Amino acid sequence: MERFVLKVAKKGFSATNKDKKERKFISNSKRKMPHLLTAVALTYFYGAKTQLKRYQFAVSNLNKDNAVNGTYVCLHEISSLFEDVNTVAKYMEECGYKNDLHQLWLDARNHIRHDVREEFDNDGDSRKEQRVLRLKLNPKLQMDISFGVDTICIGGTDIKISQIEEYLKWTEDIMGKILVDAQNLGYINR
Repeated sequence: MERFVLKVAKKGFSATNKDKKERKFISNSKRKMPHLLTAVALTYFYGAKTQLKRYQFAVSNLNKDNAVNGTYVCLHEISSLFEDVNTVAKYMEECGYKNDLHQLWLDARNHIRHDVREEFDNDGDSRKEQRVLRLKLNPKLQMDISFGVDTICIGGTDIKISQIEEYLKWTEDIMGKILVDAQNLGYINR
């Protein structure tokens, strides 16, 4: 039976079985290990790509006969999409890569997952108030989201599908470089 294995070495060790001599392990090292973060981020990266396709399918099937159910499906898909994209953004930041879209992903995620869901009437939260301003939300509305084939609109903020695709390409390029570098250093054995 064929097996597919992913091995990621801990700090100071090699993932290859060829090298019996291990690197000296330095326990007090504060150095970040981008390959470890990337290995986890890949899960959410692939999730975001899948969710983007699922959203595009759901929005393309919206019609007058089933608009209510269709919008529920779209809301679910973008909720999962922004959860995954925001998680990737957090890992990219931990690896030292910042992107101007990171705040937008966080705001979209938090509006859908918190403002709309569990913090319905929590209006005294300064983070929520800042989010309302950044997303240009109408403070009289609890939710203001519209779904389009090319654009998701949250409040007065248009999020283009192409922005999400370009962002995922940006992260893919970074993660690819991180993993190649880690493989060359012996941290990853593919």
